[in-house]
Amino acid sequence: MKPVNRREFLDVAGLAGGSILAGNVSAADAPHALTVGKPPNPTSAAPANDCKPMQTAPHPMEVQPGARVVVEAPRHTPVSADVDVLVVGAGPAGIGAALAAAREGARTLVIERHGMLGGVWTAGLLNPFFDFEKKGWLVAELIERLKKAGVWRRWEFSWTFDTEAMKLLLETTLAEAGAATWYYSLVADTIVERNRVRGVVVESKSGREAVLAKVVVDCSGDGDVAARAGVPFQLGRIADSACQPLTLMFEIDGLGDWVQTKAEDLYDRMQEAVHRKQLAVRMPVGRVNFAPWIINVPRPGVAVVQATHVYQINPLDTRQLTRATSEARRQAHDLVQVMKHVPGLESVRLVQTAAAIGVREARHLVGRYTLGLEDMRAGRRFEDGVTFGAFGVDIHDVKPGEKSAHGARIKPYEIPYRCLVPESLGGLLFAGRCISGTHEAHASYRVTGTCMAMGQAAGLAAAMAVREGKSPEQIDGPTLRRALEARQVGTKGRSPSNSPTPCCRVTLPGSTTSTSCTASPTRLARRSTPCSTWRKIRQRRMTWPRDSRIASLG
Repeated sequence: MKPVNRREFLDVAGLAGGSILAGNVSAADAPHALTVGKPPNPTSAAPANDCKPMQTAPHPMEVQPGARVVVEAPRHTPVSADVDVLVVGAGPAGIGAALAAAREGARTLVIERHGMLGGVWTAGLLNPFFDFEKKGWLVAELIERLKKAGVWRRWEFSWTFDTEAMKLLLETTLAEAGAATWYYSLVADTIVERNRVRGVVVESKSGREAVLAKVVVDCSGDGDVAARAGVPFQLGRIADSACQPLTLMFEIDGLGDWVQTKAEDLYDRMQEAVHRKQLAVRMPVGRVNFAPWIINVPRPGVAVVQATHVYQINPLDTRQLTRATSEARRQAHDLVQVMKHVPGLESVRLVQTAAAIGVREARHLVGRYTLGLEDMRAGRRFEDGVTFGAFGVDIHDVKPGEKSAHGARIKPYEIPYRCLVPESLGGLLFAGRCISGTHEAHASYRVTGTCMAMGQAAGLAAAMAVREGKSPEQIDGPTLRRALEARQVGTKGRSPSNSPTPCCRVTLPGSTTSTSCTASPTRLARRSTPCSTWRKIRQRRMTWPRDSRIASLG
């Protein structure tokens, strides 16, 4: 290829003289000309009665083989939306953020890579709905709507929902709130201008487009938006950047009324079947308490299974993710064949594997506070606490058989707003499993009920920032906490001062008042001699703080 100079390159690209290739939008008007709506058509469509084919001009590029790079011509990307709050990722955290922002009157857009809302709940087939108790506001509303729809079921350690019903319910709820959604869209880059996030660049069937926003909330799970904006992060654990294994959930039917009560029991029965039938199948996990689990859902005889595990995968590497997905799908088919030889499971049939593999851990973004295991052991409360966590430290062995902090004793703890705010970048918040925390702490707060609660806090903060003309890092944490409490969001309920306080404070079902108990923290954590409050909770089928066995399923 003949080398070209910069002037020749710009001439070929049609960019000489600084012309703006963004339809009829001028450079001055571009950021404000478009709001949420139909994106511009990148093709030059012929009239309806003209049979000539349509054509899109390729973007000029130059291949430099020696350097193994491609040099692209400068781009002028059309702005297809200009909103108040942009939420990237429509998983549990993204749903919470989008609903909160839209309910508060902010013009809200959600960008989602799948053709459905819900993320791990739907594309990932993930059940049960963990750690939702006392989260309040939008979390509580979603639970009530699932109950009203008749798609909510009590399971051994928590509650489950119908996946297909969840898809429709989330779309209906978001539409009612007035939030817009773009499916099948991937964020290719983050727009940062003068140390403030201004929006994102999106790639989709519609082409390459820009979306501008006053506040961007990264609910991508892996922290993609924040990372592309330059926010520092830790991948996995500090020692070697290794992450928890990946799991591809799958759905089975033909269960009848069969219900599992212990992972080790099912593991033993499956291993016995492998040896008895001489099956060429290797169990993907050892004899642990976090797998395999058959999790019954509301539809009769149907369950999702948490069993496949693929280890030592970098979740930020597309090729490794592809390999992990294929391996996990093979595991799912093998495991169903083994189940058919377990008494009571003879009629089991594989219905489907999830559309997306479940990633437990990836980036831990660096925020203004890093939540650690010591905070959870102390049951720490913060003046800017926006929700609480009560799920156990659930670390699936990073390497098979390796010892970890899995099952570490903790107390219910709060998550401060500062964990959702980058250290030195404006216009951005993050919520979900990518917040600022350690590998060990993340193993507790990564579950979906806690993630949605973080999302609703981020969405409210974003809407407050828009309303007050501020950047989200300027929102006062204690003020945000009070705003959340006014919306019946649950927190630990203890004063952060050093004055004597009850060990727990809960609102019992059917009551509008809180009940305190004065048992010691050690006694509460061990649950050896339950206090009167705990007796009331158990009588009314409450499960917070939760049984240690529940920390073995995620």
